[in-house]
Amino acid sequence: MASETAQRKLGELGTDRIAEIFERVICSNDLISFAAGAPSHDLLPTDLLESAVKNALARYGSTILQYGEVRGFTPLIEVCSELLAARGMTRCTERIHIATGGSGALNNIAGSVLDPGDVVLVETPTYGPALSVFRSYGAEVVQVATDNQGIAPDSLDTMLSRFPGALVYLLPTFQNPTGATASAARRMALAAVLLRHDALAIEDDVYCELRYSGTPEPALCSYAPDNVAYITSLSKTLAPALRIGISVLPDRILKTVLRIKRGIDMQTSSLCQATAAEAIKSLAYEEHLQTIRSTYERRMQTIGDSLTRHLTPVVRWRIPDGGLFVWLEGPPSLDADSVVREAIDSGVAVLPGSAFHADPRDGRNTLRLSIAAVQDQFIDQGVQRLAMLIESKV
Repeated sequence: MASETAQRKLGELGTDRIAEIFERVICSNDLISFAAGAPSHDLLPTDLLESAVKNALARYGSTILQYGEVRGFTPLIEVCSELLAARGMTRCTERIHIATGGSGALNNIAGSVLDPGDVVLVETPTYGPALSVFRSYGAEVVQVATDNQGIAPDSLDTMLSRFPGALVYLLPTFQNPTGATASAARRMALAAVLLRHDALAIEDDVYCELRYSGTPEPALCSYAPDNVAYITSLSKTLAPALRIGISVLPDRILKTVLRIKRGIDMQTSSLCQATAAEAIKSLAYEEHLQTIRSTYERRMQTIGDSLTRHLTPVVRWRIPDGGLFVWLEGPPSLDADSVVREAIDSGVAVLPGSAFHADPRDGRNTLRLSIAAVQDQFIDQGVQRLAMLIESKV
């Protein structure tokens, strides 16, 4: 029986529409799924991780089977420091925290800074599960206008004036669900807004390693390190089951986040952290990254060709320079929710765009497609089925 507090939180969260769709996907073995954002099973590096586990146990022995430091396993922190320096975050070692997945990092930060009634400003659309995290702490989630580079600086400036002290959440690189990426100039402009209001932002950067073309941009955190809590993870590049989230935290929240973390689960598994450190240091890791990038790039090209071939011109879409997602936007008359329901009956799974909006009445004419788990040979068939459904709705 749920407590009153749990019932209140569940009421604030509302219906988990994405989970409902995934339950139907799991029960159907022959679906062509453009829904899942998890890596393909064939891209999970079992040999690399088997070797990494053996190396970790040989190097560290039984110490990695014990309780560890709440901030993280020092060898992994050192490895992460090198990775983060390549994203423009230098001299950040003392502010790195290893969380239990990117979702754990987000939850720890939200629990450290949010009180009931606080406002969180998000992109329109944004990552759906993050909305649930913020609402579980009683926060009010408010949408901010976006364009093809994500959140608009002028709109953010206006909303921070309207809601002083609001927390900001954004995904400036290969955004989930739209695939949008902010330029360096846009990031500098956003940093200037944050500094002007002394606002705190959470930068969710879990897709940054999945770039297929163009030039990598420095992390937003590199422009405003005292105003941005940075989150990334190894779930999209190594293995979700390791549950390795990496955060770089401003001094103003670091100690509080670590106290929250200690109270929730004490630490992230030392065995998993040591395994991750050994994997990243190996030559095979870079080869693995090249493999997943080339695979996802090929799938992205294939889905782009299929959309061009089959989809009606009244539906807009754009292939991003990286990440896992393609965002479809139909005319206002398109009922995307009904497309999602009927698509499953036709053997195709996609997600409704409305699930990625703070206000579920928005985005009713949009869909998110993922190339993460669908096999190449099924992409064109799946797009053709989906296109026929959309054609019948517009």
